[in-house]
Amino acid sequence: MRPVLSPRRHPGARREELQRLVGDPVEVETDDGARLHVEVDPADRDGAPTVVLAHGYALSSDCWHFQRLALRGRYRLVLPDLRGHGRSTRGPAGPVAVARLADDLGQVLDAVAPTGPLVLVGHCLGGMAVMELAARRPDLLPRVEGVALVATGARALTAVDHGLPVLGHHLVRRAELALERAPGRGEAPERGRRPGADLEQRLVRHWSFAGPVAPELVRLAARMVAETPVDVVADLLLALGGLDERAALSGLAGRPALVVTAERDLMTPPAHGREVAEALPGAEHVLVRGAGHLVMLEHPAVLTARLERLLARSGPAAARHEVVVPLARRPRRRSR
Repeated sequence: MRPVLSPRRHPGARREELQRLVGDPVEVETDDGARLHVEVDPADRDGAPTVVLAHGYALSSDCWHFQRLALRGRYRLVLPDLRGHGRSTRGPAGPVAVARLADDLGQVLDAVAPTGPLVLVGHCLGGMAVMELAARRPDLLPRVEGVALVATGARALTAVDHGLPVLGHHLVRRAELALERAPGRGEAPERGRRPGADLEQRLVRHWSFAGPVAPELVRLAARMVAETPVDVVADLLLALGGLDERAALSGLAGRPALVVTAERDLMTPPAHGREVAEALPGAEHVLVRGAGHLVMLEHPAVLTARLERLLARSGPAAARHEVVVPLARRPRRRSR
């Protein structure tokens, strides 16, 4: 890979820019009765493609804050809160799994984007749901003009140590076993969660970002995690342990594709993203140096620029692997 310097703009340093964005809210009821909260930002021009932004594990659509600011109006944006996340309900039927999230995503598209070109963007769990959607809804594929998979992977994450060498695998497995055995597992952990908010914020900071970020970004990430019910977190932790979406990736081949990995991602390490890129001939693979799992918040300008390049492409290109090195922000001068 050839290193490429890219300016690091960090609008997250300004508190007012982190106010929750509001679009046209749509409630989509799924076939099993879950109610999914979807935000739709209309485009200023007819015929603009619909860009679907699917968020990651234990987050919400608010994680796309800066990309939404940059793209709204120019493209029609659809931002669902995945089942059990954000403002969407969990639904009554069975555990939350990646296949269920993919079915939900298909039903969202049927409801709010039944026609016209699509560009699918998924971070972490959202990227996995996009992969599974390609396998479960081949009828949608002719409309997909591009796909972006950010800080995600196509196979089980049980081998990931989450930044805790030696102990990491053991702790994750112990957590899985405890969650499997816990009766009514959502209630007691949820009651004991608020007193640990400060610790939760520190843990979120460790696993989400690799470098210094504005406190507002840490609080945003911690809020999204805290709003995700424990039983949903538990279901998906178990589901991700047995994940294998490698076969589903073939449905996304042959169209413009962007795969973004973060060098210091403790949740989905770069090797997982590279494997995804290699399964998509012609994909643009970008490794962001010094970035953590929430690369869209930590280095928003980098990801937005690559998404804009993807949206401008009209056909497959030769595979390209790049390393992006965000430039450090200059300290602000204090007025005397």
